[in-house]
Amino acid sequence: MVTEPVGDGLIILTFFISILLSWLFTSRVRRYALKKDLLDIPNARSSHSVPTPRGGGLSIIIVLLISTVVSLFLPAAPVQLLVSLVLATLAYAVLGWQDDKHDLPAPIRFLFQLLIAAIFIEWLVWNRMLDFTLSSGGIVVILFSVLWIVWMANLYNFMDGIDGISAVETIMLGTVTSFWFAMSGANSIAIICIAVAGAGLGFLRWNWSPAKIFMGDVGSLALGAFFAIIALIGSSILNIPFIAFLILYAVYLADSGVTLLYRMIKRERWWQAHRSHFYQRAVQSGYSHAQVSLAVMVINLLLAVLASLVVAGVLDANIALLASLIILAPLMFLINSRFNRICRK
Repeated sequence: MVTEPVGDGLIILTFFISILLSWLFTSRVRRYALKKDLLDIPNARSSHSVPTPRGGGLSIIIVLLISTVVSLFLPAAPVQLLVSLVLATLAYAVLGWQDDKHDLPAPIRFLFQLLIAAIFIEWLVWNRMLDFTLSSGGIVVILFSVLWIVWMANLYNFMDGIDGISAVETIMLGTVTSFWFAMSGANSIAIICIAVAGAGLGFLRWNWSPAKIFMGDVGSLALGAFFAIIALIGSSILNIPFIAFLILYAVYLADSGVTLLYRMIKRERWWQAHRSHFYQRAVQSGYSHAQVSLAVMVINLLLAVLASLVVAGVLDANIALLASLIILAPLMFLINSRFNRICRK
């Protein structure tokens, strides 16, 4: 990828404009959701108690689209790659929007997620935008890439269960990845990432506890896929260590991964909605939505430092990964212990 000569000023300006646009767009989406009765109705698996508008993540996707259009006009911008990135993200957003409106059956959702990811990866490989070949294990990497996108889309959706948590995650991931891409000279993608971060902050104004609107599948599925693709682009084109992305995403990866494994071992219907995630158990143990979301932000800050040191070549990736596990494992153990202790009372 050719280094793109764009000043830091444009990236900073994009961040603040994105905050304002997302805040304005979210208010419009909320009015639309209320008018169309697009509400998330509480049930036994919910972490909220009152019907709340959903689909607010649409505002973040609109800002992402606008920032991509702007990035296309930057000098030396990788036009084909940017278009592919936004089209794949939009495809997940459309799927999520339909799910928000019609509650699509899980098999249908999963089938379309696989299809979108497969088409996207095949397109990048065919046009040699990703350096994957069928020889030397390339087919395994391609299959992993497809499953990685689908998994990230779903885990972002799984984790978006309390007020503010996914908005906070989006702000953190967008900001840090923007910094990494800017340092690597890929300023067009850095602008898109910082726009997503700013949009997440604008949305947080409406999503902070008590939430006035939820992100919905339109936001969670699309953002999960977006950050999955960002990791693939960064690692395959710019040689940003993939493990750095794993460390940065570790809060969501660890919570969803351990929870899924536990439910499979217990032979539970792991594909169904539930309240077994660690962040949900933290709320059930007496912590507020705001406290849990703030804790996620603090943990993300620590992980961001570790991951950035890996990207800078200052810290060994394996040591950083071990450090991230040392941060997360005790917290998950304490949350689970507190939850079990309260349940026994």
